[in-house]
Amino acid sequence: MEFYEAVHKRRSIRQFEDRPIARETIERIVEAGLAAPSSNHQRRWQLVVLTEKDRIVELSRHIRNMPRRFKEARSPQQEMMQISYPRQRSMVAEAACVIVPTFHCKYPISEEGGGWGLNDYGAAWALIENMLLAATAEGLSSGVHIPVRKEPAEIHEFLGIPEPWRLPALVVLGHPAAGAETPRQVEVSVDKNVHWQTW
Repeated sequence: MEFYEAVHKRRSIRQFEDRPIARETIERIVEAGLAAPSSNHQRRWQLVVLTEKDRIVELSRHIRNMPRRFKEARSPQQEMMQISYPRQRSMVAEAACVIVPTFHCKYPISEEGGGWGLNDYGAAWALIENMLLAATAEGLSSGVHIPVRKEPAEIHEFLGIPEPWRLPALVVLGHPAAGAETPRQVEVSVDKNVHWQTW
């Protein structure tokens, strides 16, 4: 798939078929992630890849669904909430592969720490985006779950992730289920969202 086609075709999918992904395909996706730029050229990343269904389902038990907030969605964002909030756990459980990227967190991820921790956090998201695009290029669907509240500590314990490594998100991969829902996209464009030389 051509690069720009993959960029524009990528969508977050949260419903998957019960069908495995070849290990070689997963390795290509992970390699694409590891090719991302990083802070100070350190590439301080470690990834945990889950493909065994019992491990994936067990991991999903540490994920909480969020309640639907609207009876009727009136915007693309509300559509996204209606689709994604009740499926946080099931999208992990249904995935053929869950990739847990972690980054070495030497500094606080806040302005109070001088902003240094944001460098490694931001690089982790470059790694994640590379994997999402690679999955699209492979003809797969993907999504992310950002752990909140007690989830990060529980996932760290479940997977044996040591300090000071942090996980910004879980990346779920799979073959999309028939009729998998996607919200309308928020409209953005160069004309509406880009400023040249100054705001």
